[in-house]
Amino acid sequence: IKASAGAETTLKIILSVLLISGLASYAQEKATESNLSLGVDVQSRYIWRGLQLGGASPSIQPSVEYASGKFAFGAWGAYATGGINKFQETDLYMSLAASETLSFTVTDYFFPEEGALNSYFNYGDATGHVYELMLSFSGTKSFPIGFTVATNFAGASTGSTYVETNYSKKVGEVEYSLFAGAVFGDNDGYYLTDGSGLINLGMSVSKEIKITDSFSLPVNAALIFNPDQENIYLTFGFSL
Repeated sequence: IKASAGAETTLKIILSVLLISGLASYAQEKATESNLSLGVDVQSRYIWRGLQLGGASPSIQPSVEYASGKFAFGAWGAYATGGINKFQETDLYMSLAASETLSFTVTDYFFPEEGALNSYFNYGDATGHVYELMLSFSGTKSFPIGFTVATNFAGASTGSTYVETNYSKKVGEVEYSLFAGAVFGDNDGYYLTDGSGLINLGMSVSKEIKITDSFSLPVNAALIFNPDQENIYLTFGFSL
């Protein structure tokens, strides 16, 4: 049954309020090293599910997360360092860890434009928000195959579903991951396809480089193909 425009707008408002209030209320509590995490990634390119976002420029990606029990509330951003129209992204999310390997996440994606009034609290037909529900299984030691299913259910894009599977293995100090992702029901072109396609295929590697006795720098690299768009990317990054 298709929800009315008023009901859909109300749902969007409730989701955003829950995400913002969760972050605000937890931020006011006394944070400890075990439940509050801050970080930033620097990537040579921002490649998301086989799509290059932000053009041909490095991307700075800060994050903050507060975890309490099985729940986590967080914010994540991406900011291009070059280009004419510098791509920006600011996401809020909340997740539930159903087990050590299975989790559910609701994400509010938002893409502000530099120098513009972005109307963040506009939840009508012209909203800049995209709401996604994602299920993730990380795999186990005996079965190191994970999968992700993510569906846009409200906002500026609805209906598309992204499915990804991956195989990870650690050899010595290096962790390898092979992945393949496809989208279905992309009728509004959110993933830049004609409705469906294999968009994310490749391999990533990561390890920690010891700098001092007390500090190691996590680095990563990935070779990514987008067969649907006939594109290929080689990326490098590190985390602080």
